[in-house]
Amino acid sequence: MENLIIKKILVPIDYSNLSLNALDYAVHMSQDYESTIHLLHVIDPDTYLTISEHGVELDLTRENVIQRENRKLAKLAESVTSKHPITVIPMCVVGSVVSEIIKIAEYHAVDMIVMGTHGISGFKSFFMGTNAFDVSKKASCPVLTIPNEKKWKNFEKVLFPVRTIPNALHKYEFARKIITKHQSELIILALLDDDSSKKSNYLDQELKALNEKLVEDNIKGYSIFTYTDSVAHAALRKSDELDIDLMIITADFSYSIEDYFVGPFAQQVLNHAKIPVLSVRPQEEPAKAEKTLTDETVSSN
Repeated sequence: MENLIIKKILVPIDYSNLSLNALDYAVHMSQDYESTIHLLHVIDPDTYLTISEHGVELDLTRENVIQRENRKLAKLAESVTSKHPITVIPMCVVGSVVSEIIKIAEYHAVDMIVMGTHGISGFKSFFMGTNAFDVSKKASCPVLTIPNEKKWKNFEKVLFPVRTIPNALHKYEFARKIITKHQSELIILALLDDDSSKKSNYLDQELKALNEKLVEDNIKGYSIFTYTDSVAHAALRKSDELDIDLMIITADFSYSIEDYFVGPFAQQVLNHAKIPVLSVRPQEEPAKAEKTLTDETVSSN
């Protein structure tokens, strides 16, 4: 099997327990794949408030804020590399959290983004899953979201939902990098929201193609068929019932009439999953990566 290497991992960090837990898993993954970690902190241009042992401090000097954040991030990177034989590249940028994560990921051509399911930046709290959802929706590379339920190391059981959407199996090509490395058991969850013969036949064909790939790649697994009026709830319920360690989903963000009220499949899963979720976008025409960073970007190197 070719190209099973994950060379570059981007980890957005805001020093919350969620983001530090995501970093902890990224460090573990970096050792497995001999990857470089790009450690990113995004500074809100409108928020220069910090909390110290003396209470709230206000620093309106932009350069001082950037220098302080660079030192703080460099200290975290040094703490990681002093304990683990990996390369960590710290970088601070000024701007919008989601847009800067996307920009840096494309500029450095990272293979995966690893982040917490929600976080805190300065004094701004984000609704559960908001940043993770937005990054998964826009990132050209796969996004692995890590909840703060526990420390994650190995993915022994992986849930692979398959729906009647185009390119439903595209995620497998990236997923097998992790499945093979962890020697995971793959549980294929075929989700049907009605019993139409057209959808059922389409799903049968997808499962046949997927099972052929599993045999070719020597991956153990089995399939489950589920009829449901809520594919997201069914996937989440099965992940609990089967004690799943990782769910791999297609980052499809199209909306149906039902989705208008409750949110698309990927958003529901990301907002409510208690386990890591790997979101892989269907393959599209390769976008040209931005090769010039804005003057808002300030590296600590």
